[in-house]
Amino acid sequence: MAAIGKIFPVFFILVAALVCMTTMKRMVDEQRGEIGTLRALGYTRMQCAMKYLLYASLATLLGEVIGSILGLLTFPSIIYNTWRMMYILPDIVHFIPWNLIVISCVAFLVGMLLTCYGACRSDMKEVPSQLMRPKAPKLGKNTLLEKIPFLWKRFSFNTKVTVRNIFRYKKRFFMTIIGIAGCSALLVAGFGINDSISDIVNQQYNVIYHYDATVAAKTNEITSQIQSLKGVKDVYEEDHLAVTTKIENKDISTTVHIISNDKKFKDFCTLFNGKKEFDLDDSSVLISQKMATKLNKKAGDTIKFKDANNKVIKAKIKGVFRNYVGHHIYASETLYKSWNTNAKTTHTYLIKSKKTTKKFERNLGNKIMNVDGVQSVTFYSSLQKNFKDMIKSISYIVVVLVISAACLAFVVLYNLSNVNISERKREIATIKVLGFTRKEVDAYINRETILLTILGSLIGLGIGVGLHHLIMNLAEMDDIMFGRTINSISYVISFVMTIGFNAIINLFMHRKLNKIQMVESLKAVE
Repeated sequence: MAAIGKIFPVFFILVAALVCMTTMKRMVDEQRGEIGTLRALGYTRMQCAMKYLLYASLATLLGEVIGSILGLLTFPSIIYNTWRMMYILPDIVHFIPWNLIVISCVAFLVGMLLTCYGACRSDMKEVPSQLMRPKAPKLGKNTLLEKIPFLWKRFSFNTKVTVRNIFRYKKRFFMTIIGIAGCSALLVAGFGINDSISDIVNQQYNVIYHYDATVAAKTNEITSQIQSLKGVKDVYEEDHLAVTTKIENKDISTTVHIISNDKKFKDFCTLFNGKKEFDLDDSSVLISQKMATKLNKKAGDTIKFKDANNKVIKAKIKGVFRNYVGHHIYASETLYKSWNTNAKTTHTYLIKSKKTTKKFERNLGNKIMNVDGVQSVTFYSSLQKNFKDMIKSISYIVVVLVISAACLAFVVLYNLSNVNISERKREIATIKVLGFTRKEVDAYINRETILLTILGSLIGLGIGVGLHHLIMNLAEMDDIMFGRTINSISYVISFVMTIGFNAIINLFMHRKLNKIQMVESLKAVE
């Protein structure tokens, strides 16, 4: 949550600045005559600009007050209730973080004022007589596609008009692309968070681990007793040495797995880096990926760690294997003996069971606990259930992100579409006079928005991957590595949802297009 809180406000401040820029630019353009009159009467440029700066300030302050109240009442409750699915917590106590409110309000206010001033600046520079005249429409220019004759000739008239209009209004082009890309990126990041954490369960407890339970015991002479129990498919014994590794100036607990039979061990655990599976040898160790990243180590380097008696042990790293939970080192029995450590090891048995139902595991666990020397039994199905509960709670956070992305898309698209139609009333009225039907008029305007939405969505998918990786890196804990998986379906859903938001906005704009009267085309600009 802290990682998300560091990144997402930046997105929304940028989008707010984008919306403010288009809104204020439109307002200034619509009131050019009034500004020109005031300038002619002796008002200074800054006095004229203050009207719009005050408007933006008041609108921003009002939005900040409403947003702060709604945000404090909704988001903490949603997140708190999500955490209560995993933990037993007391009743929520609402707290007003004045420092965060002040920082965010000041950031938004400064952002809006700078944006508003940028929108006013160019118009304020013009002389009064020029301001009193309507702004000249943008000139049409040849596009890059027109320089490719064999392609351009195959385009229909409507397609050519659409291409020219897209490149004619460059500011709207970039604003739409940025807004839609931001929406698409938020969706990909939201779904990616869910996919990455969901992937941990399958990767750790199915792809890497092939056993169902671990048994801690005082002795190493009970393998046959456990093997003989009804419901046990296979057993593998290994010893664990508890050590500490210095990571970021902190002593982090690490487990050294002492493997005596590498061939049989592979039936219980797969140590690989995504490309190849590792074999143990008597001269080097294998270390988990998270540890390697934290220590900045790779194959061929030397790792140092301390046993319980503070003896420093050095070992050469053969390879770095993929692992998601905890810090682990795997060493052969021969290599372990060469360390000459007197620290006590614990005996652990890896068990493959015939079933994984709750009732079966409870009965099998009772039988194992009755064996002399057994200290504890841990079934991984319970750990998987805990992860799944966590994933279920994460899905609520994803819903919040999706709703936020949807709001972002609606605000950007509605604002830009509204400005687009308002600026081109005479043009739309003219094509109606020329005989364009309602559907053709809709297509004339909406085709541009659809193309820009598709392009922005595709760009946003790429940005979303980078945003997702950034969030995952920030959100990881010391001993847990999140996956970097984004399922293909998540890309598809993000893309389709963004296009769907555009379709909804186009429906809203349909009524506005219908209201434009053909007489608009006859009105003189003077």
